[in-house]
Amino acid sequence: MEEQKKPDTKNTGKATAATKAKNNFNSKAYDRLYPFVKAGEKVKIERAAGKAGQSLNDYIVTAIYQRMKREGHDVE
Repeated sequence: MEEQKKPDTKNTGKATAATKAKNNFNSKAYDRLYPFVKAGEKVKIERAAGKAGQSLNDYIVTAIYQRMKREGHDVE
């Protein structure tokens, strides 16, 4: 069996045109949140998100909106 070489994922600092376009769109369409959790907790949350069939981002955002709705905040 022939060993397959992994693609080079080293960040050279050179963004492709597609990456620049995506970053430009995302910066205009989305706001960023930077939640911090204690060391080791991220893995637990990632595991829970995977079991729920969601990305980490979707899992966190869904939880935020569910809590906002429970507390009577506008989520529309």
